[in-house]
Amino acid sequence: MRFTVVTDGGRILGLGDLGINGMGIPIGKLALYTACAGIDPDYTLPIVLDTGTNNETLLNDPLYLGLKIQRVRGKEYEEFIEEFISCITNVFPKICIQWEDFAGPDAVMILDKYREKICTFNDDIQGTASVATAGLLSACRLTGKPITEQKFLFLGAGSAGTGIAGLLVKILQENGLSTSEALSRIWMFNSKGLLVNSRTDLEKYKRDFAHDHEPIADFTMAVKRLKPTAIIGVSTMFGAFNKEVIETMSAINEYPLIFPFSNPTSHSECTAEEAYIWSGGKAIFASRPV
Repeated sequence: MRFTVVTDGGRILGLGDLGINGMGIPIGKLALYTACAGIDPDYTLPIVLDTGTNNETLLNDPLYLGLKIQRVRGKEYEEFIEEFISCITNVFPKICIQWEDFAGPDAVMILDKYREKICTFNDDIQGTASVATAGLLSACRLTGKPITEQKFLFLGAGSAGTGIAGLLVKILQENGLSTSEALSRIWMFNSKGLLVNSRTDLEKYKRDFAHDHEPIADFTMAVKRLKPTAIIGVSTMFGAFNKEVIETMSAINEYPLIFPFSNPTSHSECTAEEAYIWSGGKAIFASRPV
């Protein structure tokens, strides 16, 4: 295992996982610090962590620059992350570490373990959550329906989805709901169906959002049964918010909230044009920037 430094010096660390998107993502994210916040690029440091890959094509590619080993997991992976953090904070004790595009269980584990120890955040969990909830709060003002009366159905239950859901729980609590009442407003659906308590395949960070309910394997049926006011797409399944889904949302809501947040556009659950046409112009739409 190894980590790669692309530029010397630095105060804000953009950290990517080579097995997912390579070096381009941390470089691009840190460019936003310069473009949007005016931070001198000399104070940023893109880094990629290489813990191998399970992609057989890459493993057999003589031009692949990464480590040609199977992905490291478990205790060895956690010890590698800890060693990296120890080294980087020793050199830059005031550094802010941004984690980007780490797999869901790893992302949650790292953030939970280090969020109170170092200056750090996960963009997929916390950044996406802040933008999504801001959009939902704005949508509530447009509809005249308070956040506490909304019911949210997520398509996708990874780190981005649970990050948004976790922040929504806090907002609902701040608006007077108990924890159980807040959780009752949030439902999640992934590739194996609705998150219900009878399922045995749910990781720890997903269990809080499971409910006592009969299993539902079809997303359109989940919309019909649960009658959400908002659907939030974090599935990377292109076209998952199809005509039937949007029409069903429009039949049960005066102003359905349609938020396909998967990116890039080629992975988006629907387009704005589709949402407006299929809802007869009723939809309130927001998507995640590319």
